[in-house]
Amino acid sequence: MPTYEERLRHVVLKIQRAQEHAARLHEHLRAFLAATPYKVAARRDNLSRKPIYFVAAVEPVPDVIPLVAGDALQNLMAALDHLAYQLVCKDTNDQPPNPNWIYFPMADDQAKYDARKTGKMAGARSTTIAAIDALKPYRGGDDVLWSLYRLNNIEKHRLLLTVGSQAGGIHLGQLLAAHLPPEFSPEASTMLKGMTHFLMPADKGFPLTPGFELYMGGPDEPINPSLQFRFQVVLNESGIAEGKAIPDVVREIAERVEAVAAALTPLLK
Repeated sequence: MPTYEERLRHVVLKIQRAQEHAARLHEHLRAFLAATPYKVAARRDNLSRKPIYFVAAVEPVPDVIPLVAGDALQNLMAALDHLAYQLVCKDTNDQPPNPNWIYFPMADDQAKYDARKTGKMAGARSTTIAAIDALKPYRGGDDVLWSLYRLNNIEKHRLLLTVGSQAGGIHLGQLLAAHLPPEFSPEASTMLKGMTHFLMPADKGFPLTPGFELYMGGPDEPINPSLQFRFQVVLNESGIAEGKAIPDVVREIAERVEAVAAALTPLLK
């Protein structure tokens, strides 16, 4: 009979592997952004005399970014499937009735979850099923777990997750500093320019293309070639994760999977 540590090892290794992929994802994102893939230009509107800042050029997001993100998600889903397998093995004294068909139960809604959960966990005790029920691993229950379920299915059956660029905001401090009344001290302007806050646009322009307008200033306002704009590489799967920064999606799901493992692994003792 395997020990608790031996059963837990399968789950931990998959989570650790997902963390390695998440670290690689950050490395690839940093490399992409360091290559200055976004170019901003400005022109003045002849009628309103307002400066208009727009995207002059944008490089496509490298395929390695959605590939590595997909690898991270696959390992997180595998961690839950390994956990489900070990739970059934523990409950059946390592004689699961359907060892090749054990999966962590998730579904698009509660009705589908209730209909499929015992089939995916054949042999599990009622207390084990109840512990998973409490997690509500379906849409409208735990939407983070549900998003892992859906994104993993997409990643398995399609070449790449839908990833692209969008506008991430304009430097708020620079905007405020440019409109400070003359009676304010130079120190006030310096303080504002040192801010790290960005004003998010209502329209982020996904997928970002040349010509997309980022900001319009006031009439006769001087064009500021140093005005800072931020851009994001985001996941955009309709109804699942729309316009979300891709590392944030992976991090949120990883944290949830770790929490699920922490909640259920005591049942392996």
